[in-house]
Amino acid sequence: MEERPPSSPRVAWEESGAPQERRSPPEPYEVTEVQPLRADADSLSLSEEEEDEEIGEYEKAAMDKIAYILKITEKNEALKMVFLESVCTICRGDDNTGLCDRVALFCRENNLAEKVKELLEDEPVDQLCTAVRYQAMLAIAALSEVKAIAQEEILPLLNACFKAVFYLPPEEDLDIHLYSHTLRAMDSMLQMLLLSHCTSSNEELRNILEVLTRFTSTQNKTVQARALNRIWKLSYFVTRGFWQESFAKFVPPSQRTNIICMTLEAIGECSAEDREWASLMLDVVLRDPVSWMMDVPEILEFIWRNLGSNSTSLQPTLYTVLDVLTNQFPRDVLISVLTDLPHSDSTTLDIWKRMLSLAENSECILDVLCSVLQDQELCGIFNVTTAELGLLRLTLIHPTEENLQELCKPALLQRLLKIESLPLLWLVLRGLVLLSERPETAIGIRDLLPDVMETLRFANTSIALKASKISRNVMTHVGKREARPIVVELAEKLLPLFSHVSSEVREGSILLFKDVMEAAVWWQKRNMRKTVHRGLLPLLFQMSDETPSVAEASGEALVRCAKFLRWKELKRQAKRKGKMEIKECLLRQDRQTANEYLWLSLPYLQNSQASLRYEAVEFIGLALQHSGHQSREKLNVICSALQPLRGDAHPAVRSVATGVIQKCQGQKAEPTRRRFKGLCCWPC
Repeated sequence: MEERPPSSPRVAWEESGAPQERRSPPEPYEVTEVQPLRADADSLSLSEEEEDEEIGEYEKAAMDKIAYILKITEKNEALKMVFLESVCTICRGDDNTGLCDRVALFCRENNLAEKVKELLEDEPVDQLCTAVRYQAMLAIAALSEVKAIAQEEILPLLNACFKAVFYLPPEEDLDIHLYSHTLRAMDSMLQMLLLSHCTSSNEELRNILEVLTRFTSTQNKTVQARALNRIWKLSYFVTRGFWQESFAKFVPPSQRTNIICMTLEAIGECSAEDREWASLMLDVVLRDPVSWMMDVPEILEFIWRNLGSNSTSLQPTLYTVLDVLTNQFPRDVLISVLTDLPHSDSTTLDIWKRMLSLAENSECILDVLCSVLQDQELCGIFNVTTAELGLLRLTLIHPTEENLQELCKPALLQRLLKIESLPLLWLVLRGLVLLSERPETAIGIRDLLPDVMETLRFANTSIALKASKISRNVMTHVGKREARPIVVELAEKLLPLFSHVSSEVREGSILLFKDVMEAAVWWQKRNMRKTVHRGLLPLLFQMSDETPSVAEASGEALVRCAKFLRWKELKRQAKRKGKMEIKECLLRQDRQTANEYLWLSLPYLQNSQASLRYEAVEFIGLALQHSGHQSREKLNVICSALQPLRGDAHPAVRSVATGVIQKCQGQKAEPTRRRFKGLCCWPC
């Protein structure tokens, strides 16, 4: 016959096994220091002897409940909750050492820590429908307070806690109120474990972090985030408490970089609350970079990868981390940028430029950079001599007359212009900008302009700006006569820059194109005519550029083109700035030319500026009239290119695109109508 539950004033519990004063999780609270757990049921004013006697009876009843429930094999949720609440009850004693020892002995004899672990392991990880996990965390904290958990039980118990919570579905699929309180109970439990098992070596903190970091290494992003969150809050608790040692000391070295990277990701992506905790963790890292930022290449690669993404919200934080990393480990960072990051990537150059800005204000970093530029191993990687690479140090120091004369070595600079590394190439161009600004040195680098323009193959805005500036400076200083040997080659390389993403590059290249045409002599003009013809349509479109100075430069250059080509009608219309008349002028030449212009205008349909998209669509409509009948295949290509503009953000673009598409569709239907008309006229 099954044993009856012990006698108790609460008959309801005896009959059903259900808990009496079931408490819901408390209201949200801030996680600070854990306060010792205390009884909350006794509010009467009793004498000291009466209070001891009352507490003893209350605990005895809870112990009897625990003993009874332990004998039941299958426990429903109600019994589990009674068991866990009773564990908390017997541990809520006062500071009576004898009582605490008696409670701890009872807990150890009945293996209560193991029983709590088993309850956690029985919880389904695909749902959170009960408060068992929440109550289990409180029970573990209570057992820890009375030192009823053996040292060897702590790690398995922690592992069970983390698995039971971290592997739950995403929080949007859970009861958020219960889930939040469960996490807070876990944080309080971890803090109590630290306080109760604190030793001079802080081994318990090391053990907790070791278990947590295992979960940050899983492939499951939800698990990673939850484990990382616990680490953040532990770091806050530890750094505010009495721990005098670096928090990093307790994190496995192999996991420190991983924690930094996940913390940075969280700052850019997670909720406002988690972002706050992540920022606190990042502050811990930045205050102790020597301990945390040991793996320079790994951290640098993370910064590079995220700076190259479309998100800009994280960029200020990433640059802050880069600044600290550079100041702490200048040589390692400089070498890593040049050797570990992709050489021809624009983001690599952005990182390099940021570091150079630090070097300008730090003699230490500048000295290290000059030393790195004479590193033999680095020279071997880029297949240059130490004399050639060492020349670049002159681009970093004050440009005195003596330094510039030493830098002006065209043969060496020409070899350096062929380096396939944007950071080093940027230094070469930086030096050439300095040389191009002085007439006496600009003449010396005149023959390097084709090589300078060849750097445009990297499609990098910073490189393009410097190349354009160097070319314009040289053309200004050396005069037309000295510039003639290079004008034809230079003109060809300028055309792609007319539609560059940077308005500075667009304006500079157009003005330089104008200068190049003026510098050409009669025997060069024949070779340049085709290039100038190809520049007409881009210049026409750029007359509608949203940057006024670019639009103005385009109009002036178009006039110069017409003069170069001796095209009086185009020159007259370009001076009047009549865009529609210029379009008609270009298309009236012949059908073949009109057809060529039609296909050259298609790339402008994807231009970021609505004004240029409008001009391109309008021009295509006119070109269809002048170029004669197009094949069905070509009309399909044109319609496909125009189709996205039917949903353009600008009404004028949508309207004109719809009209041109209808015109294309009309042309496609014409051959069918002609064939049908021919059949109708067939003689009987």
